Amino acid sequence: MDLSKLKIEVYDFLAVIIPGLLVICELAVTLKGWSAFLSHIENLSASGFTLLLLISFALGPIIQELSDSGIKAWKGDRFFKSSRDKLWTSVTGEQVRSKIAAESGRQLENVDVAFDYCLTRAQAYFLKRDLFLANSDLSRSTIVVCCFAVLPLARIVLALSMSWSCKAAVLVGCVAIIYLVARLCWARMKRFRKLSETPVFHTYLALPASQKADPADK
Repeated sequence: MDLSKLKIEVYDFLAVIIPGLLVICELAVTLKGWSAFLSHIENLSASGFTLLLLISFALGPIIQELSDSGIKAWKGDRFFKSSRDKLWTSVTGEQVRSKIAAESGRQLENVDVAFDYCLTRAQAYFLKRDLFLANSDLSRSTIVVCCFAVLPLARIVLALSMSWSCKAAVLVGCVAIIYLVARLCWARMKRFRKLSETPVFHTYLALPASQKADPADK
């Protein structure tokens, strides 16, 4: 089995298909209602499920771009690279620059260029990076999913047989829970983004200067 292909499939499933599928379900509940949605799910055929996955795969990248653009507009273009920027100005960053200069004979002052260099050298020893990145992007997309979740929630609450004051209380409580989930996804997104960035430099420093990047070359 081609391991690189497997990693792409894992990323697509975690960071693309799942968010797309969740948003489709949310939109379906918003338009049809909870009971009709459950009925459609129970009677979904194999071909219908396949079509649903394909639509989810097409919608997932749009959700990814929406979340990426929104967060960058709010936090700045370097937000997702803040961990590498912080490391680059530390003592570890100086050690990385020195090792790169000793190996290549060049002084790399741009952190993104240095990151790509270190990733090329060390990626075969940091196979979990793609999984960490997929988890980060899944959490990032889930924030958008939480925003869309308010729509089906409102549809469900309005259909309840209770007073308007009770409906308002239920709606506010559920929105608070959704907000808490979004906050947890935000924290998870930042944690896994850091796990996908800084170990690249650490792994590179752990490699002997003469060590090849591919374990198969040993």
